[in-house]
Amino acid sequence: MSKRYTFLDIYKKNLDLNKDTKVKINQIVIPKIQRQYAQGRQDGVCTYVRNTLLKEMFENFQTDEIFDFNFIYGIVRPANDSYVMELLDGQQRMTTLFLLYWYVANRELSEGNEVDTEIRDALGRFVYETRSTSTVFCQRLASYRVDLKSEPSKAITKAKWYFKSFDRDSTICAMLTMLDAIHEKYNNQDNHELYKKLGNIQFYVKSLGYFNLSEELYIKMNARGLQLSPFENFKADLINFINNKEYAPYKATAPLYKKESEDVVGFDFNFAVKIDAKWIDIFWKKGFENFDAAYMSFFSRFFACKYIVATKDVVSDRDMRQDQILRQIYTDAENRNEVNEYLGFQEFEHLLNEHPEYVCTLDKVLDAFYEYDLKDDRKLIYNSMLPLWEKKNPEDGDDFYNNLSSKMTHTKLIVFGAVIEFIEAYETFDVDAFKQWMRVVWNIVENTNIDSLTPVSSLIRKFSAVIHYTARKAAERVPFYEALAKWKEDNSEDREIRALVEEVEKAKRIAEDRIWLDTFTIAEKHPFFKGMVLFFYEPGLSIEKYQHRYQLAKDMFDESGISVTYRKDHLLIRAIVSQFNSWNDLDEKYITERSETNKYLKNILASHDGVRVMFAELLDQSDEFSVKNRLREYIDEEKELVSKNGGCDEYCDMAVNRLRKDIKLYDWIANKEKNKSVFRVYEYEGHIMFAIPRKQYDKVALDTERAKTACKIAENYGFSFNDVNQADMFKQYKDCFGNEIWLKQERQKCSIWVGFCQHHEIWIQIECQTKKYAKELLEVLEDSSYVGDNERLIQIPSLEHFKYLKTYNALAKVLEQLFEVIPEK
Repeated sequence: MSKRYTFLDIYKKNLDLNKDTKVKINQIVIPKIQRQYAQGRQDGVCTYVRNTLLKEMFENFQTDEIFDFNFIYGIVRPANDSYVMELLDGQQRMTTLFLLYWYVANRELSEGNEVDTEIRDALGRFVYETRSTSTVFCQRLASYRVDLKSEPSKAITKAKWYFKSFDRDSTICAMLTMLDAIHEKYNNQDNHELYKKLGNIQFYVKSLGYFNLSEELYIKMNARGLQLSPFENFKADLINFINNKEYAPYKATAPLYKKESEDVVGFDFNFAVKIDAKWIDIFWKKGFENFDAAYMSFFSRFFACKYIVATKDVVSDRDMRQDQILRQIYTDAENRNEVNEYLGFQEFEHLLNEHPEYVCTLDKVLDAFYEYDLKDDRKLIYNSMLPLWEKKNPEDGDDFYNNLSSKMTHTKLIVFGAVIEFIEAYETFDVDAFKQWMRVVWNIVENTNIDSLTPVSSLIRKFSAVIHYTARKAAERVPFYEALAKWKEDNSEDREIRALVEEVEKAKRIAEDRIWLDTFTIAEKHPFFKGMVLFFYEPGLSIEKYQHRYQLAKDMFDESGISVTYRKDHLLIRAIVSQFNSWNDLDEKYITERSETNKYLKNILASHDGVRVMFAELLDQSDEFSVKNRLREYIDEEKELVSKNGGCDEYCDMAVNRLRKDIKLYDWIANKEKNKSVFRVYEYEGHIMFAIPRKQYDKVALDTERAKTACKIAENYGFSFNDVNQADMFKQYKDCFGNEIWLKQERQKCSIWVGFCQHHEIWIQIECQTKKYAKELLEVLEDSSYVGDNERLIQIPSLEHFKYLKTYNALAKVLEQLFEVIPEK
């Protein structure tokens, strides 16, 4: 592995034919199965690669240092009376080197020169078999001598041996572009004896012939289209980083390809070989043509997870939403990969300079995926990528980590990060601990609101800390659940995620008695609970009592949320709301009977102390009949409510009592929620509103009986609703939607408007047909005034709407006085 080669001496030094035999090769062959030459293409990706490579090479020519061209490898095979090497990897670099040698020889050496003769001989041994035109072109170019004062492409295309059919060969076109780029670089530097520097460009050569690799490997390695993919460019940059980084683990040796191999090579070479000859199998699927993109996505997602962990003391969880580096290596990378864009290695390099150990983690992670998923019939990782409650069969799983068939989500990235951290943390892949870990991960992920990169960052970092903690305990022979049970004791200063606290409590009980694991697992599979199974639990509860409570609880919910039997008269949700006894309980609370993405119902069950106490007591009842009776008692219990300002607030009291007892209100909500909307309690313009966010009309005021008052006024005094939909709603649900309710009555010379407006105000306005009549009324009505500059619209002093009886009586009195002054039609 220590032997380096140049483009000339690859034909002079021995290469491995097999473990025991070394031979000299006669040719380097680019086999038919390989793609076309791409570094000379003119698209953005290839232009970036070409410019970067030539810049580095020509800068190196100004020194006497070795320019590391990484490695090439392939299969050495007999051919007639000699041997050839068919390249598996290195085609692009070797073709560029072929063109550079040809250019420098033409520019600096004359025919008959000893160096020129040696170069021409080596050029003639470089054979392209991808297309017959490429084969002929390279053969003719190898011996062709031409004045290169102008662009090489112009001189070559004028040659007598250049056929028009060459123009249709993308490899030839790319070679001409590369030659022109070399020409430009050459003219912009002062040293015109570069032939003396060509030997500084060196690479390693490795034969994989004795691995007996089949043609399928060729297909896998070259099914990436005809231009360099982002993955290939990333791979080249990553391997170049590893080769040039002074980091002891990169310089260590390892068995080539697999643990039992007797051929020991450097870590850097072994890593590169495994990318193309081993790990490729993880991402390869017959008929799946875009596996290179899946490979690249794996790397982007891996480094995104490690970046989040690495920056825990630098970038806050909240700031991670706008973090530009994370956007570069992950968020935007997902889209760039789809359109075959590559913007360079800079951000990855910065991370790896700070944490070169992440390459070793990557090596360990990919080996684990290969050994325990691809080669293991149990498919341990695949099976763990679905939670228990989504499995129809035990063998069901998900492989989002190695294909692009489903879009990456925040949840998937967190779970992927949890797998990475487990593999990194444990010295060897502990199968049992991994299964236990993934159960905990899914329970926490499912019961955390993951709506942005903030919770993504928080969970990935938390999972990293927890699993490294349990791994350290495992090294002391502490079992997984016993270690997890001690997490809070040993990390008391950490701010904990609620769902993790629940898993720690479960771990304590499992560590005491393994029967708890089966008991919890059965409950966790419930289609609504999905891992959240302690909202009816109390510390120290016996298994028998827990199982009894679960048997009653499981029938209260189904996959849609509250079960049908407990939605009758909205019994359960009203009892839950009955435990809200302060404005803090109400403010910004989402109240729903159904299961939905944000898990509002589950959050109330899990986090509200009063609700948890209620369920613990409720589920000690003997049967469903007793449970329902107890729920009605909770609803009917009188409680003193605390307002936002302390003490009792009549408005808050009315709002809570309506949420507890107004069945029609929930009928209306249930009808609206068919469109998957949810209702929120919040304060708006002096009212406690119950509304679908960002909807203008789907809202009711909970702290007033304005609708009942308006309906009775309309009925008794001949008014009509300005919005007939409000009248229709009252007939069905005994309330009216909207910020305001307006009633109208036509009189002889005017219209009378009664508005139940915001801030509990009732506005009575008289819209006169003429200014003259308005002036007459203004003189008769006490304390009345024009509305704005409109001299036909009069408003009398406002009243308050709140409780029905008082509001109705006050308003009726004013209207009767008004009718004495204003004649009917």
